[in-house]
Amino acid sequence: MSYGEKMIQSLKDGNLEEANLLFAQALEHDSDEELYLLSDSLYELGFIEETKAINLQLLEVYPENDELKVGLAEITIEEGDMESAMDWLAKIEETSEAYPQALLVSADLYYVQGLYEVSEQKLLQAKEVVGDEPAVIFALAELHFSMGKYAQAIKGYEDLMVQGYDELSGINLSARCGGAYSAMGDFEEAINYLKQSLEESEHVDTLFQLGFTYMQQKEYQRANEAFFKLKELDPSYTSVYPYLAKGLEEELRLDKAQEVIQEGLQYDEFNPELYVQGANIYLKLEDEEAAEGYYQKVLELDPDNAAYLLAYTNLLNKQERFSETVEIIQHALTEDEVDPQFYWNMAIANEGLEEYEAAGNSFAKAYPSFKQNASFLKNYISYLREEGDRVFIKEVLRDYLLIEPSDEEMLSFYESINSNY
Repeated sequence: MSYGEKMIQSLKDGNLEEANLLFAQALEHDSDEELYLLSDSLYELGFIEETKAINLQLLEVYPENDELKVGLAEITIEEGDMESAMDWLAKIEETSEAYPQALLVSADLYYVQGLYEVSEQKLLQAKEVVGDEPAVIFALAELHFSMGKYAQAIKGYEDLMVQGYDELSGINLSARCGGAYSAMGDFEEAINYLKQSLEESEHVDTLFQLGFTYMQQKEYQRANEAFFKLKELDPSYTSVYPYLAKGLEEELRLDKAQEVIQEGLQYDEFNPELYVQGANIYLKLEDEEAAEGYYQKVLELDPDNAAYLLAYTNLLNKQERFSETVEIIQHALTEDEVDPQFYWNMAIANEGLEEYEAAGNSFAKAYPSFKQNASFLKNYISYLREEGDRVFIKEVLRDYLLIEPSDEEMLSFYESINSNY
């Protein structure tokens, strides 16, 4: 048994100190062939520094070995040393047998740097060199999937399936096609592929995608079936709990939905979506105290999140706790970019506090953003009516009646204003 083989066994046994000693002996005594095998094994196990040391030693003996240079480029990419990776790849000529692999690694390099179009060009160049090589088709399909070029990604995956592949690099091709079709809005085709993938291998990510796709079609019962199955397979898959709770909420199974939220929090007490979803469900269950507890929890996790603050101040305004609303929103309004909903909520609170001038200022600031919102316009009309503003109220009424032309009360009010002024 070579020193390298003994080292791998020591690593499997968890004896790192002995493995380090054996590694040094392998570098000194093992044959080049044995070192090649050790390099492959160590790279698969994630021992990057040791793999690099072997490759550099072998390269001194075989300076023309381009596969070693490609391997070193891959390693330096993993180390985050992009400049060195580029240098290694530049040493490989187009006539080299390792050139196609160098193009693939180069594509990875540019992808890591966020240069997706350049990465795509490298892969297309590799495809010209090697033709319909599965590794290249798959790499292109994966890149297109990540770039949102779903139709191109699907073509690549389907070409591979025609060649007889169900899976590559641990990725199920049917599942990928299902995800791509779902992203394109072709839910029927997505479901067909996702079901096919689950017949081949029951995978939690695929179940999640299937449930999510059913939700997009508002088929909540089927979505919930997929989510429940996923939860049984892996209860620690925390992403499923907010979606399952939402699906149950849509089926009006509110008590069960709340159970799911509580179960999810046992696995991930720092998931803000679970608290927000839980608060929504408690509000439907008319348990405002419990809902407030969830809002307070989520704001402990993310105190400056505009959506969470707005949801909480909606509850406070409903309970006529206007001073608390004003205090929260005044703090939020110090940010550079402000959601106009804050001004609407502030207007309601100030009006409730009989701070009418402040309420009017807030309504005016919210107005440009909510000219198409009937609920806001009705609130604003009510305020202007109380204030006796018979001039500007006409404009707001016109906006409202464009949206709700059959509102007899508002039509009558608008006609009375016009006839008297």
